[in-house]
Amino acid sequence: MGAGKIFCILGGILALVASLFFSFYSFELIPGTTEYGFGIGLFINFGAIFENADILAIVLYILYAVGVISGLFILIGAKSRVIAIIGSIFALLLGILLLIRFGLEINLGFDISSSLLFFWGTPIIDGIIPFDLPLGLGTMSLGTVLLVGGGVLGFIGGIIGTSDF
Repeated sequence: MGAGKIFCILGGILALVASLFFSFYSFELIPGTTEYGFGIGLFINFGAIFENADILAIVLYILYAVGVISGLFILIGAKSRVIAIIGSIFALLLGILLLIRFGLEINLGFDISSSLLFFWGTPIIDGIIPFDLPLGLGTMSLGTVLLVGGGVLGFIGGIIGTSDF
């Protein structure tokens, strides 16, 4: 198995685990109540997003949804370089947006900053899914870093190539 395939498999698994089991950000809404932003929360809010949304919110939602499932594209990219690169670009785009907004706390404009709240949801199993490990950089959690790491590994695997020598 070539190095590119190994990077794609590791990057895809890392991106999927980050999206499904870790929180991207967490904040205390009122004392004693912590709210989480995680990948499954995006799909939990599916109906509410399309109720009164304008076209920009719908486009951003679709881009975020592709970013959440980008780990699958990176895994499929173990067979095709192009799919690995496309999947890793979406993972990197979403991860860097989350890093800038919740890690560095830079306002990205009202539309993008408020659309990142699409990930906000109640935990599936409180304290377990999503697993929240705050990193001390703003309100960012470990899931954001894992998503960026998976995107980088997938991108490296796509660039190296998936052929066996």
